Amino acid sequence: MAIFLSLILILVLLIASEYYWRRGKLEPETARKLIHVLVGTFIAFWPLYMSWRTIQILSVVLFVGVFISYRLGVFGAIHKVKRKTSGELWYPVGIGLAASLTTQPWIFTIAILHMSIADGVAAIVGMKWGIIHYKIGQHTRSILGSLAFLIVSFGLCIFAFVVLRKELPGVSLAVFVFTSFLATAVESVSRRGLDNVLIPLAVIFALGLPTATLTIGM
Repeated sequence: MAIFLSLILILVLLIASEYYWRRGKLEPETARKLIHVLVGTFIAFWPLYMSWRTIQILSVVLFVGVFISYRLGVFGAIHKVKRKTSGELWYPVGIGLAASLTTQPWIFTIAILHMSIADGVAAIVGMKWGIIHYKIGQHTRSILGSLAFLIVSFGLCIFAFVVLRKELPGVSLAVFVFTSFLATAVESVSRRGLDNVLIPLAVIFALGLPTATLTIGM
C-alpha cells in the first residue's frame, strides 16, 4: 500500500506540473525544478515508513517510468528544457544509490534534501538573479546560485544538528560545516544533471565518516 500511494502522489505532482506548464502558467525550467523540490522532499522521508529494499525497488520503478516518459515525451514539463541535461534520469539513480549506501535514515533524509531543496533553490536563484558567473573549465555557474545552495545546505545541516543531536554519534557541528562546503563544491562542478547523483553521495560520505570511524573503533 505504501508503494502504491507513494507512486500515486508522485504521479499527481507530475500531472499537475504538466497541466500548468501546458497552460503557460509555468516555464519548463520552473515546472521542472518545482517537481524536483516537491518530489525529492517527499522521497527524503521514505525511510520513516519504508524498508531500504522497498526504496531501492521504487527507485528502479521511477527510473523506468522517467525513461519511458523521456523517450515518448509524455511529461514535457520535465523534459523540454533548452539546456542539455539528463538530470531527470539521474534523479532516481541518486535515490537508489543513497538507499544502498547508508542504513541511517537521517543521513538518507539530509542527503536527499540536499539534492532536492538545496539544488532546486540554487537552480531557481541562478536562473532568475544569476547575473554574475564563474567558470570551472568550460562549465559556467552562477555565484548567487552557488551561494544559495551553500545557505540552504547550512540551514539543513544546522537543523539536523539541533534536532537530531541524540542520533548523531560523533557527528560534530564541524562535520556539518564540512558537509555543506563539500556538497556546494560538488554541485558547482557537476554537469548535465549528474549532481542528482553526486550531491547525495557527497553528503552520505561526509556524514557517514564519523559513524564509520566509531563502528571501526568498537
